[in-house]
Amino acid sequence: MRHSAYLATTSLTADDTESCKTVEVLDDLLSQSIHLCSLYKNARRQSSDTQFSGLRPLFDGNYKGQLTLIDALVDRIRFLGGSRSVFAGDFLHVTHCSHVLRGRKALVWLLRELSEAHESILIAARPSGSDGGHNWARDFAVGHVVLTNDLQSWSIKEHLANHDTRQVFLQMHARSHT
Repeated sequence: MRHSAYLATTSLTADDTESCKTVEVLDDLLSQSIHLCSLYKNARRQSSDTQFSGLRPLFDGNYKGQLTLIDALVDRIRFLGGSRSVFAGDFLHVTHCSHVLRGRKALVWLLRELSEAHESILIAARPSGSDGGHNWARDFAVGHVVLTNDLQSWSIKEHLANHDTRQVFLQMHARSHT
């Protein structure tokens, strides 16, 4: 009884613009997180090839991290009264698969796509100058999204940097032998 009474007092009203803004931001983050989760799901499928086998554990871990974020965002949106009928499972059945990746350039393309998706989420989660008081930025779910995506973005960028460094070395090595 006590729990349901508390939920009733936290439901959104027309006057609660601060909570409305928080739900709006959380909804945007949910949408982008679902897209990123779909990208990781596709990357996991692609990484069954031996060329990408070293990245499979990274893709698996980041995929599971995005699933956890999606659950947290759905729970937070529902708690704030944004939507009583939103369920993460409804979104996860629709995934967009890209073409089959082959060759070294495909790996770079995949990593860049993942990096760009993380950056998009981080931009959406951090307040800009036009967001007024930025109270939604202090929401724990937004903070969880920022921390998780920052860490995952860093690991993807590290793999990209290692690949770029290897490419420069191979090009320099090839030039010195010609």
